[in-house]
Amino acid sequence: MKKSKIFLSLLAAGSLFTACNDLDQLPNGAVATEDQKKDVVAQNPELVSAAANALPNQLISFYTIFENHIDYGLQSSMLAQDCRGIDMASADVGYNWYSPALEMSDFNGRYFLNLMCWYYNYYTIRSCNTLLAGTDADTDNAEIIYFRAQAYAFRAYCYFNLAQMYAFGYEKFYEGDINLARDQWPANNPAAHCVPIITDVNMDEAAANGLARASVADVYRQINDDLTMAINLLDRAEEEGVTRKSMNAATPNIERTFVNQSVAYALRARANLFCCKYTVAAEDATKALELATEEGRAALSIELAAIPGFDDINSTEATNFLWGTYADPSESRYAALVCWASHFTGFKTNGYAGAGTYRCVNKALYESIPTSDVRKKWWLDGAGNPPSSLPTSYANYIKSGYSADGNEKFPPYAQLKFGAFEDAPSTQGCIDFPWMRVEELYLIKAEGEAYTNLGAGRQTLTDFVKTYRNPSFTCNPSDFKDFQNIVWNQRRMELWGEGISYADLQRLQKPIDRRGGGFPTNFVLNVSADDVVRIYDIPQAEIERNPLIVDGTHGAVQPRPVTDID
Repeated sequence: MKKSKIFLSLLAAGSLFTACNDLDQLPNGAVATEDQKKDVVAQNPELVSAAANALPNQLISFYTIFENHIDYGLQSSMLAQDCRGIDMASADVGYNWYSPALEMSDFNGRYFLNLMCWYYNYYTIRSCNTLLAGTDADTDNAEIIYFRAQAYAFRAYCYFNLAQMYAFGYEKFYEGDINLARDQWPANNPAAHCVPIITDVNMDEAAANGLARASVADVYRQINDDLTMAINLLDRAEEEGVTRKSMNAATPNIERTFVNQSVAYALRARANLFCCKYTVAAEDATKALELATEEGRAALSIELAAIPGFDDINSTEATNFLWGTYADPSESRYAALVCWASHFTGFKTNGYAGAGTYRCVNKALYESIPTSDVRKKWWLDGAGNPPSSLPTSYANYIKSGYSADGNEKFPPYAQLKFGAFEDAPSTQGCIDFPWMRVEELYLIKAEGEAYTNLGAGRQTLTDFVKTYRNPSFTCNPSDFKDFQNIVWNQRRMELWGEGISYADLQRLQKPIDRRGGGFPTNFVLNVSADDVVRIYDIPQAEIERNPLIVDGTHGAVQPRPVTDID
């Protein structure tokens, strides 16, 4: 039989099949049928556990696709997306592997930043589908129910990621015609084509015949359905005493790399916000906060936010981590160049950042932050000086220690938000990364509430910011759109460096205007909200192998730099 279009292109891109679980293939190399997969599970249920437990690591696997120095998983794609936006500047130098994102030449379906976004997400989707196809939906086994919940949640997360980069956002007020020619699609048209939806139900059909791009609306429906299923399954498993904590009792370091109910509600809140379902987004965020509070999760305090952090998912102080990655110090890769810390933080002393590609905040955004806001301490100031609250180990390295390692001087506005392993700059790059934090839930809740009750949303936002970030905060929005911009500004500060900023630009139809942001000349752009360069082309290998993708390129042209302003 003909091999998969999407998944054959995975093979062409770097033999992703080598890490797939054994449910998908028979000993003779043939593809197993669904009945055969279920028979295998019945005989060896440990395979289901292995498949589910592999999902978090698939998101951060390295040297999987191209075996180059930015091939370290979904974090790399997240960093590329931040670089595409307006809030993360960095130098125009040869060591900057993310220059194509900064200049927005990475839209092309042959470019590896594009391909990594596609393959890492579909790679994980494939594993989720295989797990679901190989297990019984009607099982009473609580552990199998828990594992199926993980597959639904991870699949939803990956489709959400894809929806941000391969289509414009969602605008509920537009009733579009899905048959319009591509150049007639307005930005934020839910009828616009997004990505193929491959599930455990249609995966064999997709492999045999290909699959067309689904609409943005259909992709979000799939995301919502998957997360709703995950929530229901997690609830059923918990009734039998099976939870994220119990399943990882022997390995507590990785507990929060899996999804529980608070995370599933949080992800659904995010998805609902992005498809303009404001009321239900607020409801889901409220439920997620309730569950998180019961678990002992809470927003980071002002005192803890004043020093570098966001680096240890298992720290007793990291109460704000709901879900994220775990970087195992025993893995040698984190001491080398191919990891997120190498490209992001100058506190990894042998990384690319220290070689001159420090990640810096938009100058205008930094200067707009009041001194009473603790987040002002998440970056160096305009003169390159650290805040007085910065621990000595960091301050000394910034002032002089960097030179002993042959690194470049820390530039103005360089990031301090994400700390170093064990709070000491070193060659160790074991920095955990948040996929979802408590703080985002307050921001979703506020924006969602304000759509129907401006006063309620304003109160939620004010209480959050005054308690956890800026005791002097006030806001007096004139209407919902005004308040939405206030929340967006809070999101720009709070979620900086966490891979969500570009999606917000798309969702809110903001221009990519970097003028006055402190970007190098070649990266000073001003790109309109509806310019197709803002979305990725479908990978060329997928277009060539999938006959049902007939509109995979969008006619984008790399934007030219514009004159900067002070």
